[in-house]
Amino acid sequence: MSLLRDEDLIANINATAPAVPYVEGIVLPADPYSKDSPVQGASIDLHIGNIYLPGEKPGSEGGAQNPKSEYVLKTGETAVVTTRETLHLPGNIAALGYPPSRVSFKGLLMTNPGHVDPGYEGVMRFTVINMAKDPYPLERGKEIVTLLLFSMEHPAHSDWHQRNPGGSSLPSQASISRLSRDFVDVEKRAKNQGLKVSAWFAAGLTLVAAFLSLISSGHLFHNADIEDLKKKEEIVEYELKNRVDVERKLQDFDNRLKDLEHAKSRAITEQKKTPGLGKTATNGKRP
Repeated sequence: MSLLRDEDLIANINATAPAVPYVEGIVLPADPYSKDSPVQGASIDLHIGNIYLPGEKPGSEGGAQNPKSEYVLKTGETAVVTTRETLHLPGNIAALGYPPSRVSFKGLLMTNPGHVDPGYEGVMRFTVINMAKDPYPLERGKEIVTLLLFSMEHPAHSDWHQRNPGGSSLPSQASISRLSRDFVDVEKRAKNQGLKVSAWFAAGLTLVAAFLSLISSGHLFHNADIEDLKKKEEIVEYELKNRVDVERKLQDFDNRLKDLEHAKSRAITEQKKTPGLGKTATNGKRP
């Protein structure tokens, strides 16, 4: 098995009837080997054809019967995309599809490009999901998948066409409806998160408003309360000081009383020791 190179691919695209190109619908520029060519060294770039959106009714725009040609895919949203080009692979040609880096680096996840069996006929179809933070614009004609083609030494014993004589079909409404429009419910989760943030924000504002209200109404750090406390403190200090002074004065007075009592006691003792001290004459004469 060998990988087809650019020369083989371009030759096949330019083949004249009755030959059928492996990939029908490729438009080559004047220089098919230039940077802008859909044919690279060993691959072909395929482009968006139709766009189908989960959740739409069959006849609505984006439904199975009325696909869109362009759509801006929001974060987490899903779409079904088919290629503009149609494959006509003979029994000895197989292919592998990959999202090009310029697409995947922008956050577009492609779930099922995968391999293409020999003998396949029809468009490629796959599911894409926007995993990026920014919206991803889907538009008919934009690159969406890179296809590598392989030539097998011998044709498959029973290729895809032989196994599927009815051929391929476009996405059905049932297959589209199986998918979720919002793959990870980003909008719902964002809305819920937004409600939570709003609630916390509102609660925070309420607390701040209450705090400011306490200050402004004088229930918190009120100047009058502080002044009142200061006055009470001064009164207590004054009373304590006066009490100390009174107690000191009472103690001094008590000490003086004790001194007087001692002096009186000594005087009485002295009188007792001296006879006739303090007596007066009865006849008015001096002794």
